[in-house]
Amino acid sequence: MENAYEKAYEKGVELEKLITRLFEAKGYYAKHNALLVGRSGVKHQIDVYAEYKAPLHTSRIIVECKAYDKPVNKDIVMKLISEVNDLGVDRGILVTTSYFTPDAVSTASGYNIDLWDQAKLRELLGEIPLEEAKAPQNAFYVEPRIGAGQCRLVVERKLKGFLGMKGAIEECAVIFYPFYEAHIEGKIYVSRGVLRRTTKELIVNSAILVDAMDGSLCNYTGKRVERVLRISRLTEDEAKALKLFLVRPQITTSGLAAFLGCSTSKARRIVQGLVIKGLVAQGGRGIYVLKQRIPDPAALRTLAPQLPLKPLQSSKEAILTPKLNLSGLENMVKVFWEGVVKDYRLIYYPYYACKIAEKGRRRIEAIDMMSGESDEEASRILTSIHEQLPI
Repeated sequence: MENAYEKAYEKGVELEKLITRLFEAKGYYAKHNALLVGRSGVKHQIDVYAEYKAPLHTSRIIVECKAYDKPVNKDIVMKLISEVNDLGVDRGILVTTSYFTPDAVSTASGYNIDLWDQAKLRELLGEIPLEEAKAPQNAFYVEPRIGAGQCRLVVERKLKGFLGMKGAIEECAVIFYPFYEAHIEGKIYVSRGVLRRTTKELIVNSAILVDAMDGSLCNYTGKRVERVLRISRLTEDEAKALKLFLVRPQITTSGLAAFLGCSTSKARRIVQGLVIKGLVAQGGRGIYVLKQRIPDPAALRTLAPQLPLKPLQSSKEAILTPKLNLSGLENMVKVFWEGVVKDYRLIYYPYYACKIAEKGRRRIEAIDMMSGESDEEASRILTSIHEQLPI
């Protein structure tokens, strides 16, 4: 009986992964086994979550997959309708390897629910060869310039100390690390006048590079990726306050309270949140100043113009799944530049990752396979997820 349950589970997971690849092949950002929070505060485990960025709207879809031999009844349809309403997505899709009962079909009618039975599923999969459905069309990778052997020598030299080796290499692998390269439209504020007390608003169209693992805004120097700026997700009030700081060089809590239309104590809590997140610093006499200037995106360089990109192949190994989803990317652009993402693609950049055993702990040493140099930020990020790496 245990083997039967295991086989049923594996069959279900394979169907979910197949549907994920189907959406990716159609140009969607798709995530398998997503945890989403609804308007009610309830968490929903969704088999497949898919987004498609159109010029005027981002289409959001949730998909539930049922690898059944028996028909799907109305109760499952009603559950999906409830999830769609709570999550506020555009559409829900129920997929099955069997068929739907008449009551299930009637229940879905009139709601933004699509039903894909075995025949529909076969039709959709027939449109796309399976080898194409395994990799998204907007995903690319960079071929390593520096070999694995040379990268390992860099790690070994770095571990050598005056009294011997500072750690032992346990295992190494080539890791393809994800970055978003997005075309955006947004605003920047330029200081004017002798005392630079006034600002001018400019609209910019530019490409940006964003670390898809930790959400850092990046710049490619032509030799390596530099993480320029990273902040935690801001609340709506913090985002409004930051906008004011971008326009005015210094603000008091009373001035911020007047701008936000709230009490001084609430304004103080909001600005303290920005202080904790490293964006604002406290000056004298209750004045707060912008600590970290938001860069002009046009001044940052991306990967595509400087490196040859190859379409991502389904056989590519050791590809990390992005932790930052498209909504997170859009939120960053909205906060930094009050902008929108017009288009994007994923670019996988090569690192040589070595697992190091040192003083009873494990850490990752990452070597940039384009420059052959150690990358401290990539090492830190990969160390934080080292248990998920194929080494």
